[in-house]
Amino acid sequence: MKITTFEEAEKYLYTHIPRGMKQKFPGDVGLERTKYFLKHLGDPQNKIKVIHVAGTSGKGSTAYLTSLLLKSLGFKVGFHVSPFVVDIRERCQINNQFIAKAEFSNYLNQLVPSIEKVKQSKWGDPTYFEIVTVLAFYIFSKRRVDYAVIETGLGGWYDATNCVTSENKIALITRIGRDHTNILGRTLDKIALQKAMITQEKNTVISFWQDYRARKVIERVVREKKAKLFYVKRNDNFNNIKVSLEGISFNFEFLDNKIINIQLKLIGSYQAENCSLALVVVVYLSKRDRFPFDEKKIRKTLQEAHFAARFEVVKIKEKQIIIDGAHNPQKMQAFSSNLQSLFPNKKFHFLIAFKVGKDYKAMLKYIIPLASKITVTSFFYDREDLIHLSQDPKEVGESLKKLGFRNIKVIQDPKKALRNVLRSKNYNIVITGSLYLIGVLYKDLKKS
Repeated sequence: MKITTFEEAEKYLYTHIPRGMKQKFPGDVGLERTKYFLKHLGDPQNKIKVIHVAGTSGKGSTAYLTSLLLKSLGFKVGFHVSPFVVDIRERCQINNQFIAKAEFSNYLNQLVPSIEKVKQSKWGDPTYFEIVTVLAFYIFSKRRVDYAVIETGLGGWYDATNCVTSENKIALITRIGRDHTNILGRTLDKIALQKAMITQEKNTVISFWQDYRARKVIERVVREKKAKLFYVKRNDNFNNIKVSLEGISFNFEFLDNKIINIQLKLIGSYQAENCSLALVVVVYLSKRDRFPFDEKKIRKTLQEAHFAARFEVVKIKEKQIIIDGAHNPQKMQAFSSNLQSLFPNKKFHFLIAFKVGKDYKAMLKYIIPLASKITVTSFFYDREDLIHLSQDPKEVGESLKKLGFRNIKVIQDPKKALRNVLRSKNYNIVITGSLYLIGVLYKDLKKS
């Protein structure tokens, strides 16, 4: 077949979304299939310098900031984010900009013969996520990026992004916690192993200072792979964090680089952690690849940073709406803590939905103390790697009642729920619980 338009490209990709029993995590079969696919294309993933980002919390922001900083220093940078919020081209950005729709369609069309070969092999039909991942590597190689920042989808070890075998790869590991436990394991050390196994032979690993159980796993993998390890630790590498609705400020230090009073436009104390990981990558690369670390450009770039759906504040008809994609207990705890700090003694009207399989009851415990009212809705998201379904909003409502919260409204249709919330008397609104919920509503929010 021949793909001639962006709409045809999207439709073609949607036919590869796994359905039914195929929704199960493909594990090593998926990884081997992706490697086979890439081999047909000449292994484009090994022709570029890759910063590979895994972790439970903060990997999207960390990957974004890393790409932004490298771009500010004059490099051409590829950026693959997962999941996307509004447009599939978020997964193959060049210098934090979407490529043209015609270009996206043309590159995908070039992959179709290889997709058919993979389909006819013992590995079978590649999935949506595998195709989009390969497409990103292919585009970045064709466009000859200087660096590619690649965020993992799920886990790391068996993720389709984990096909880069070149020694110059940087494995960047953000804060590790419990999420996707039905797939990655129910203990911190098992989850940490999935993340740490993005490390390949002689890579450089840059990791947040984890819980000691996760650190033990990371250090073991680093030894086995003969890799090099740097930790990023609060107080040692970043400190003096101050948070406001304009963003955050903090001090940073790594090796012989020290920057006082960095101003970052992203909101939330945890963004100091994410930004410091990104800064460590850039400092390390400046020494390894011998380019100047321009503090003036770094400062200016961080002052202007903006990443959708990460403590994003939007004003609609005098109402203040805070949008955040917190979707596990660790993220929700951090988000609610910052919300409370920035808005002391205030209560919010929450609009929430959670993906099936998430520990939503633990998340509700962080939401309830800050809520005047909670509207529970749902989503059916069929534009990405799998069909993503929300937890039944009636079940969430019942859980809220059991936790002693009564001011609840259940509205199945998310867009109707949003309209209802915007008509409410409360001028402070929070939309959270899932990036997929935000993906469904984001265009309407920006249009309002």
